Amino acid sequence: VKHPSVNKLPFMVRKPEDVVICAKNIQDDRIVPVFHVSNVTGENLPYLRKFLNLLPVRKDWTALSKQPLEVIIDSTFYVTGVGTVVGGFVAQGVIHPNDTVLLGPNSNGHFRTTIVKSIHVKQINVQKVEAGIAACFALKKERRSDIRKGMVLIDVKNKPQAVWEFEAEIVVLYHSTTILSNYQPVVHCGTVRQSCAITLVDREILRTGDKAKVRFRFMYKPEYVKIGSKLIFREGRTKGLGTICTLHPMTNTQ
Repeated sequence: VKHPSVNKLPFMVRKPEDVVICAKNIQDDRIVPVFHVSNVTGENLPYLRKFLNLLPVRKDWTALSKQPLEVIIDSTFYVTGVGTVVGGFVAQGVIHPNDTVLLGPNSNGHFRTTIVKSIHVKQINVQKVEAGIAACFALKKERRSDIRKGMVLIDVKNKPQAVWEFEAEIVVLYHSTTILSNYQPVVHCGTVRQSCAITLVDREILRTGDKAKVRFRFMYKPEYVKIGSKLIFREGRTKGLGTICTLHPMTNTQ
């Protein structure tokens, strides 16, 4: 936590007043609350629950519900008598049964239309799901093998584009030696998980604690990512964080 690239202060929570102090100052991004809890005796668990209840809302889900639909798929199932079912989180917009949406990207980076047959939230059939809710969606005439974690359901009015390459502002949390161009870690961005090749943009080498702008290229297939999305990259004991700042859309030759 005290590492120069993180530069935050650990705050030990020992009494109820400490919980309030942490909840008020957590948005300043300077402190990291530390709770000593026990799942056996229940010691200090009330402090943790109180802290979670006092945390401010990070996103305005009411405003996001008015945006075009975007559902992030994180699991797939096959239900006998129903067909292919995907589980995911509604990041923005509203979705109803019988809606026509775009599903993708596939291995070529393309999106295709599909129909949502039904929606379930906690095993209950519902007629509408808004932003901020996780749900399961039964899709019409889709094979489970054609759907993977990291794909999305998008409003048909949008024109989503998958990308092979993107740039990000990163910080190296740990690396035993140096990072050079063509270094290939595994990148995690939301539900997207794939190996990428790194090209250094403004520096020749990177070491532990360095910050830089680099270009990532997916190794196997294009993915759908957005500017501002957070990412983690890792390889062995190497770890780093970053924020996507630029996208390079696919061209006809890719």
